[in-house]
Amino acid sequence: MKAGIPQWGELSPILYSIYVNDIPTTHKTLLGMYADDTTILARNKNPKYTAAAINQHLEKLDDWFVKWKIALNVRKTEAVYFAKGEKKHKPVLKIKNKIIPWSQQAKYLGIILDNKLTWQSHISSIKTKFRNVTRKLYPLIARDSDMKRKYKILIYTAILRPIITYGCPIWGAAAKSNINKLEVLENNFIRQICKAGWYMRNEDIRKSIKLPSLKDFIKMISVNFYNNIENIDNEAIQQIDKYTPNFKSKRPRKILL
Repeated sequence: MKAGIPQWGELSPILYSIYVNDIPTTHKTLLGMYADDTTILARNKNPKYTAAAINQHLEKLDDWFVKWKIALNVRKTEAVYFAKGEKKHKPVLKIKNKIIPWSQQAKYLGIILDNKLTWQSHISSIKTKFRNVTRKLYPLIARDSDMKRKYKILIYTAILRPIITYGCPIWGAAAKSNINKLEVLENNFIRQICKAGWYMRNEDIRKSIKLPSLKDFIKMISVNFYNNIENIDNEAIQQIDKYTPNFKSKRPRKILL
């Protein structure tokens, strides 16, 4: 190989860590990496300073890509401006002399981050994925299926519920209207596998099969995540719960805990 590292090998993760060990960083930005997904984060009250910091980092990365013969797919590169208000004239970001387009949202590690952090797009994506997988499993989980109920519940807790709750410590503080959309998915499913009549309450059904509500389950996962942050060997993650005091702003940790 003239460049890069071999994929799918036993030593690939170690070789990759060595390969990107000298990737450029700056004190004004935060670099997030997972496999071949790379994100540059910067914040400032003045967007011009934010753009300047990111462009400076992009220039260093561009030189690094050339040095190690790494091909960058500029078409898949995008920028998102997170702010409460809408900014009409966004600063210009460039890499390899090409302007990076601004987007209303971006998907990173399976989480769709919209520029207002309402999580509407992400939750819509969850609903679509949940329904697609449920459709494939329908012969097993249908009302008239011969499979025992306990195994149908196992399918839900092992396969379907993780689709809903993936990344919930991040988006778990979304508006109740959005969380309710996911609860409808769960309620419809448990009513189906329990062959519940129209007169049966969702709460009673969950108690009978010893299944916590989706809201309670999301809170449990989030509490465990935030309480164990200090044990995670990642400086960026350890800083998540260290918020600047602002009682007018509802932050995920404050709401969930």
